[in-house]
Amino acid sequence: MTRQEFLDQVLSPLGRLTAQERENVRRELEEHIEDRMEVMLDMGWDKELVESRCLEAMGDPAEIGREMARQYRGRGWLWIGRAAVALTVVMCIQALLGFGMLSNVWSSLEARICPSTASSIGGLKDVEAEEALDIRAEVGSDILRIYQVYVGEKDGQRAAMVLACMYDRLPFGIAADGLASRSELWNERGGTGTSAGGSGNYGAEYAVRWTPVEPGDTHVVWEYRAIGETVRLEIPLPGGEETV
Repeated sequence: MTRQEFLDQVLSPLGRLTAQERENVRRELEEHIEDRMEVMLDMGWDKELVESRCLEAMGDPAEIGREMARQYRGRGWLWIGRAAVALTVVMCIQALLGFGMLSNVWSSLEARICPSTASSIGGLKDVEAEEALDIRAEVGSDILRIYQVYVGEKDGQRAAMVLACMYDRLPFGIAADGLASRSELWNERGGTGTSAGGSGNYGAEYAVRWTPVEPGDTHVVWEYRAIGETVRLEIPLPGGEETV
């Protein structure tokens, strides 16, 4: 959705506003969006993505407009100009905090302290060893964290399964998406498996990947690629011998 489409949908239910009042609301919304985008750019977001992610975080524009209309129905529209602007800003904040932002913050904190462990472990069977890890790396304004590794059977072969998450350095920041699609898990022979799933929200992204391993293997490597940057993290296998 473009910024113009977003603003049009917010203003659509406000049919009783005068042209000047609608322009006032539009201008204030524009300033609010610009302020949010500036904060996200300062946090390291790609300028080509920041507007679309900002609009998504603000919530449903049609719902914002309908709530404004409900609040002011029957109260007279001649004095709504500045009051409507203030309410619109409040609604935008509510869209950020009330309609998902609080859960995003919780997800971000959870990823830092006690990340979620996949109950199915991506279909891994006969788990023979597992270990909790805390391997972290900076990726732009985000932190990539490897927090669990398993060894068991996957698709009829011995495999390592690794769980990872990504979150912004700031609890209120927006985590980069696409962790699963931008990651690979390599074994010591350069082979890789596939993604076993991914999930998350604006607060934290999760991904599970697996790769075949053989007895005697000591580690696998998680590789993350995004925006011209590659991060490789060596992950020791539970029960494996020390790498010489």
